[in-house]
Amino acid sequence: MPDASGGEKINIRTFLHAGCRLITLAAVGLALTATPALAKKKSGVVTLIAMGDLHGTLVPHAAVLKNTDGTEREVEAAGGLAKLKRVVDDIRADNPHNLLLSCGDLTHGSAETLFTVGDAMIKAMNAFNIDAFTPGNWDFGYGPAVFRNRFASFGPRPAIPPNIAVMADYVDCIDGSCTESNQIIKANFPSVAINLYNAPPLPEPLQDRRVLDAYKIFDRGGVKIAVIGITASIVPQQADVFNIGLRFTQGVEELPEIIEVVKAAGAELIVVQSELGMSQNIEIARSFKDIDVMYSAHTHEITLGALLADEYEVTRTTPGQRLRGKDRRRLARGAAIVVETNRDMYVGRLDLRVAGGKVIDFSWEAIPVDDDILPDSEMEKLVAELEEDFVAGRDGIVKRHTFLPGAFCNPGCGAPGERGLQLTESLDTVVGHTDTLLLRHHVLEDTLNNFLADAIRVQTDKVVSDSGTDPWDGVDISMSNGFRFGNAVLPKADITLRDLYTWFPVGPAVNVGDFSGQAIETSLEEILSAVFNRNPFLQRGGWYLGLANMSQEIDLDNRPFSSSSGRIVSTKVGEAPLDSSERYVFASCYAHGDAIDAVCRTGGGANHMFFELADADDYRSAITIVDPVLLPPTGPVRRAAPFKYVHPIHLLRRHLDEIEAVTEEDYGVGRIRTVDSRKQDGGEYLTVPAPVPEPDPTFVQPPQGAGPKFFSGWIEY
Repeated sequence: MPDASGGEKINIRTFLHAGCRLITLAAVGLALTATPALAKKKSGVVTLIAMGDLHGTLVPHAAVLKNTDGTEREVEAAGGLAKLKRVVDDIRADNPHNLLLSCGDLTHGSAETLFTVGDAMIKAMNAFNIDAFTPGNWDFGYGPAVFRNRFASFGPRPAIPPNIAVMADYVDCIDGSCTESNQIIKANFPSVAINLYNAPPLPEPLQDRRVLDAYKIFDRGGVKIAVIGITASIVPQQADVFNIGLRFTQGVEELPEIIEVVKAAGAELIVVQSELGMSQNIEIARSFKDIDVMYSAHTHEITLGALLADEYEVTRTTPGQRLRGKDRRRLARGAAIVVETNRDMYVGRLDLRVAGGKVIDFSWEAIPVDDDILPDSEMEKLVAELEEDFVAGRDGIVKRHTFLPGAFCNPGCGAPGERGLQLTESLDTVVGHTDTLLLRHHVLEDTLNNFLADAIRVQTDKVVSDSGTDPWDGVDISMSNGFRFGNAVLPKADITLRDLYTWFPVGPAVNVGDFSGQAIETSLEEILSAVFNRNPFLQRGGWYLGLANMSQEIDLDNRPFSSSSGRIVSTKVGEAPLDSSERYVFASCYAHGDAIDAVCRTGGGANHMFFELADADDYRSAITIVDPVLLPPTGPVRRAAPFKYVHPIHLLRRHLDEIEAVTEEDYGVGRIRTVDSRKQDGGEYLTVPAPVPEPDPTFVQPPQGAGPKFFSGWIEY
């Protein structure tokens, strides 16, 4: 129920045990629009402009946007850097006392960034004049050498591996914007993070030193503002090759000291921008009274109404209405403003009225970057130049782009076209059609991930069935990684090659092996625990997996804590219950550098094989099953996928060639049921309602929630 202040209480319980109030830091790189009351008088108003989790998206794309009244609308051309730049510049023109903050995954999430190791995005973002940036987990996805050369202003400059150099060469460097290696375009904006350190195998004198500055202090309109950064702490859990020579903490131990340092330096306002995710960031905001604004990233939430968080409660403010009553008093007592923006589809504007070094009032707007926004002409021109090699091509020819996994350069990379994933077609090539909305929208299950998993299984099953590979006669199951990113494709629309690369903007190979039923279920339990753990500091992030030829009953309410009892009530493969002692043929993605017995985050398999294309340029060419490539013992990776490996996008295209359209009938949700395992009706568990029975008009998040249930109000603590 709304309280007298116009906000809505969130009934929450501290997720950590009593005494553990030093919780991971939260983030704010906020940007909010002024209410009329604030707009009348600019003196004393500082504006924070927030961009978050842009995921390498250069051009406009389809999207589903949320209105402040809780309704949704489909937009054909949302986002894109030219529109984003126009919104940012308009806010800057409205109030010169501003800060532009960016937090979260920037250099990853599209074909343009994958095949240029982020250079395409950095070349464009260097024109934004960002005041402070905090990297996300995927900004480490091209390895520590690229990360250090791109974002670090001090410390070692490791040589860029040959495979990375090959990919980065596709985007020309701007004069003065490249590193000493002349291979990676360097960010011209400062990057801050208190929780990223040097680690072995770097020399001991360098170890335990911060890789980035912990903070930056700015003077805007006579107000000193400290911006503190916290980068993602989950990088070590993604891939070992992402964090060689790097050590991550959650930032909570460092935060009290850094807060005191910036206060001693004269900071009046403290802004924290954090890539830990909304749940962790809220808890940190509640735990550190000195934080004024927390800009959250990572979970792709959008706060249409800013949150006010203090030790006692969290409330939602109402979009377009003045802050009043109880919440105004809480703000005066030190409650933190918490906000998040959702990729390139919104720009946040936070107008802070400051008096005596304190925030006495604020207004926040999440500005939709929709069809109505006119693009900035200069940025539009720059993006068109960057897109030229990916769409039209110079002289009408699309330039060849090659993704070479690191292991392939041991001992040498070979010529582009001989090894790795090849892109030789325009990203705007139509590759299929959908009758239904394709969007990673639900945490637990969605049509898109079901389609991706089914396509991989159907296509690999054909290869395995025809190969006569002993002891297999086909593929039993497949899964699709639950990535947060990916553009929407609206109903009754064409699917393009660009869309496929936003769904799989990584370079995994497809492999196959056989696993025990016990190993499969254990892996799925671990993933469920990471996604739905009520302790935000035990959440890994991401959505649940898409399942092919599998179905499950899951109890998220009554068995949420014990891994021994488990959240999974039952699992079927086809129509038969999963047998823990039976072995199942499992085909899915293999991340280069993972243990060779792993398939899609599931370890412990046997008889692992890979799929290889006869022609790396032709996804329709013959596919064979081959052994892993044996590499010389000169690097950390001993076995790898074949040089002409099959990528998930190859299989998606083959599958789309065989179907008329993606339909809800074939790929819609229903493979996973949430049940009350305590109650039965005729021997069957009762299905429970969707976790979010009514949408919250002021706070957007995927239905079924990413993490703690209190975000959507479906549990009372």
